[in-house]
Amino acid sequence: MAERLVPQLAWPLDATLTLPGSKSAANRLLVLAALATASGAPVVVSGATPSDDVQHLVAGLEAFGFDVHWTASDTLTLAPRGPNPPRSGHLHCGNAGTALRFLTALAALLPGTWTLDGEAALRRRPIGPLAHALRELGAEVEDTAGCPPVRVRGGTLQGSRCTLDASASGQFASALLLVGSQLPHGLELQFAGPVASYDYVAWTAALLRERGLRIELTPSHARLHPGTPSGGSYAVEGDWSAFGTFACLSFLTGSRLSGRNLPQPSQQADARLGPLLAQLAGSGPRTLDVSSQPDQFLNLAAVAALRPGTTTFTGGANLRHKESDRIAAMATGLHALGGSAQARPDGLVVHGGQPLHGGHIDPQADHRVAMAFALLGLFVPGVHIAAPECVAKSYPGFWDDLEWLLTQRRCIAVVGMRGAGKSTFARAFAAATDTVCVDLDAQFVQAHGPIAPYVAAHGWPAFRDQESALLAAALQPGAVVATGGGAIERAANRRLLAERALVVWLDGDVGLLRARLVGDTVRPSLTGAPVGEEVAAVLAQRQPLYTAAATVRIPAALPTAEQVALARRCLGAPCQMFGKHKPGN
Repeated sequence: MAERLVPQLAWPLDATLTLPGSKSAANRLLVLAALATASGAPVVVSGATPSDDVQHLVAGLEAFGFDVHWTASDTLTLAPRGPNPPRSGHLHCGNAGTALRFLTALAALLPGTWTLDGEAALRRRPIGPLAHALRELGAEVEDTAGCPPVRVRGGTLQGSRCTLDASASGQFASALLLVGSQLPHGLELQFAGPVASYDYVAWTAALLRERGLRIELTPSHARLHPGTPSGGSYAVEGDWSAFGTFACLSFLTGSRLSGRNLPQPSQQADARLGPLLAQLAGSGPRTLDVSSQPDQFLNLAAVAALRPGTTTFTGGANLRHKESDRIAAMATGLHALGGSAQARPDGLVVHGGQPLHGGHIDPQADHRVAMAFALLGLFVPGVHIAAPECVAKSYPGFWDDLEWLLTQRRCIAVVGMRGAGKSTFARAFAAATDTVCVDLDAQFVQAHGPIAPYVAAHGWPAFRDQESALLAAALQPGAVVATGGGAIERAANRRLLAERALVVWLDGDVGLLRARLVGDTVRPSLTGAPVGEEVAAVLAQRQPLYTAAATVRIPAALPTAEQVALARRCLGAPCQMFGKHKPGN
């Protein structure tokens, strides 16, 4: 079995990603688009990454006789079924539970005899409650002890009311809601108890409303009025579930990662991961209910393994019925790396902060298991992921994006007083880390000439304006920026430093700085006093600003080589398993 060694993270990152299209959104929209073709016009669905799950749903629509074509790398066009559509078919759904459930509900609408099946793992995933609800609506559906294969004689739906047990999967409810508007009197759906992942069902309802359908939804009941989804063009959002791995990475390291195609606000439940992550800050015991964001359980458990303290995860009983038993998979994987975790029926107890070591992880063909242990492997050397291609289920480009991200280091900004040695340090640090040095004073001189004559002619405010513009342009990923000593005085500059950079403060005392500046005739005075004599007053004014802005404080008196070594250790600490800047330390 092929394996992939997870690369090591040495540095906080700064990058904007293009995430794959949400497979959850794509699959819902593809079913609605297929129904919308009843108007006779084609429907275009854009932003749909051809992940395994989406490909399986597309193949199912084609088996039903819909004309589906990829017209671009992320765009599909759906045309109506022809005048003589198929009347039977065998739909292979791989390990795509969403495709299986949505296609089963659609099969009940379409005249013909349909068999839906998949891989061995899919045959262990429940579908019995959906089959039971469809039978209440008049469909002829046979399941296999509550699991696939499923046989459906379509075109037999007659009723409009049913009761559904959606405690094992909210996808049962979404499947019925996607097709319920096609019933002569719509759909009246009563939930028999709590609905798993209710936020995803609410998202389905929101998509239906966006397509012109009338629906009322509560945690106990849904009413869907008859109608046909509007056609035209559908757009698939970027996948907040996929971004969860990177959100956790940002939380652990102070990285600055974002997605350019992630809508905000969003109906996607995983867009609201932040509050759960915030609960993992600090040390000591924590309890997290993952029922609203089950797809993030594995990522959160990886974070829990690195934080000091015990974390108890609850609300995840349905995680045992995903592509793998995710509770068992996480416990097994953590044990393989030297961690400690106990599985519970609806969750996991993780004893974090223990020394971890490399090892081999079998993700059990589960994309989310592979991505969660990739996150952990960034901090723990020697983690090998078996069958890494399983990420293609939702995120075919995951490994390529991860490798690219590791090249996108956060900007380093060097602040400090005149005479602290900012330019010397920045050049040495950039050379040691294979990054680019940007000296703002040198840039200013190149653009405007020597600083002293410019200040004499235009004044300090004009100089600060130019300096601020140079700073805003320079704070880019992969750069080491030596700032002017007074750039810290402007609030706008301090905000930029906080947002875009890790800040190294070269801290020198008055005696050191004065000794270095005595006799300086190049730098213009800030106060009207000689440059060497004004140091104490200027330092007293700026020192609180440097203190507040600094990520790392480095003594200006150290030799440059020692400064560089110390800065590398401190700035890289969040990317080491027990770095002093990790949450809880």
